[in-house]
Amino acid sequence: MTDTKAPEKAPGTGWEGQTFLVGEQIYLRSFVPGDEKTAMSWRSSIFPKSPESIEKWIKEELPKEGESNKSHLAIVRKSDDVVVGTIASYHGNVGVSMYPYVDVLYGERGQRWMAEAIQLVARWQVDERFVPRVDVHLGANLQVTVDALLSDGFIQTASWREMLEINGQRIDKLLLAYLSDAWVDRIGDPMVAEVPRSGNGEVRPVPAKVTLNGDPPKQAVMIGKRVYLRPQDKKDARNYVLGDRRETETFYNIGRHLKPEQGWETLIAGQENEDFPTNVWFEVCLRENDESIGAVGLLDVDYVNRTAETGSHFYKVDARGQGYGSEAKHLLLEYSFDVLGLHMLNSFCYFANTRSAAALRKQGYSEAGRVCWGYPYEGSFGNMLTFDLLADEWRALPREG
Repeated sequence: MTDTKAPEKAPGTGWEGQTFLVGEQIYLRSFVPGDEKTAMSWRSSIFPKSPESIEKWIKEELPKEGESNKSHLAIVRKSDDVVVGTIASYHGNVGVSMYPYVDVLYGERGQRWMAEAIQLVARWQVDERFVPRVDVHLGANLQVTVDALLSDGFIQTASWREMLEINGQRIDKLLLAYLSDAWVDRIGDPMVAEVPRSGNGEVRPVPAKVTLNGDPPKQAVMIGKRVYLRPQDKKDARNYVLGDRRETETFYNIGRHLKPEQGWETLIAGQENEDFPTNVWFEVCLRENDESIGAVGLLDVDYVNRTAETGSHFYKVDARGQGYGSEAKHLLLEYSFDVLGLHMLNSFCYFANTRSAAALRKQGYSEAGRVCWGYPYEGSFGNMLTFDLLADEWRALPREG
């Protein structure tokens, strides 16, 4: 929800009468018309937007955010009611993930304001609204903020190497968590939960590049020895519907799912609406007969920091366990690093999905940490593992042949 108009108060008194989310130096509130005048100081994007565009966002888009489980709060300086930053949040099944921003020009002062804002929101969500967990994503360069949070009950659960590029330097991205003491007492500390494993963790050689004697398969983008990657088509949606109905395993996606064919069609068609798409998915097909067996793709592609998350979904049950997935994944890695020019990739898998974790280790990924209490699981909350892989590391892996 957003206020209909900014309160007409003397500068430095906007927080008076507010009963929560008020700290020593800052307070938090919803955005209101008028905040667009200083948007370039509190927007995290490096790309410019006109005040008129931001005003439209405040009036028309913010009120709808609850439909997608998102929210934005303004970080406001108490001394003069100037908006100095924002906290964007995503509200999941179990916890809340926060993405804070304060203009870097404020230096260490801004980092202290950011820490205070994060602490206020975390306590509000966990201690008042009884959310089990709050996560916060921060660059490792924000050391003042990180130190303040770690000294105030937060814990670091993951670190993705060189995920950010700031002033020409690669910076790690950190994941910190604030956990409910009541839930820790009830179900235990998620940071000491043992990670189940399968496989020997040995990195396998990257499949050799393929030289074609004839024409490539139709629509092929990347070609391997046994499989190739092509753009997805709306007609592929039917394969996913049938795959959902014939799924035999329950562990890899924490239960089986049924999505309507129209839902898959919409998802596939939506990827083609942007020149620089956020998600890039390919259909995986067998070279011998062009049969589709699944998909591999990139999520949350960041063309500024040159990072993305990798994912895969193989709906053809009898095609699993035959090496097709690893071959397709390396084609995706080649596309990511050599075609798109990405610098770093990350990936996630459920603790129970030891097969996917083993596959990531085989492909050269390194374990980067965990996401605590990410989903309901077996009468409690389940954890996720997260991995990362740098372009130079992938290029240095042994090659077949």
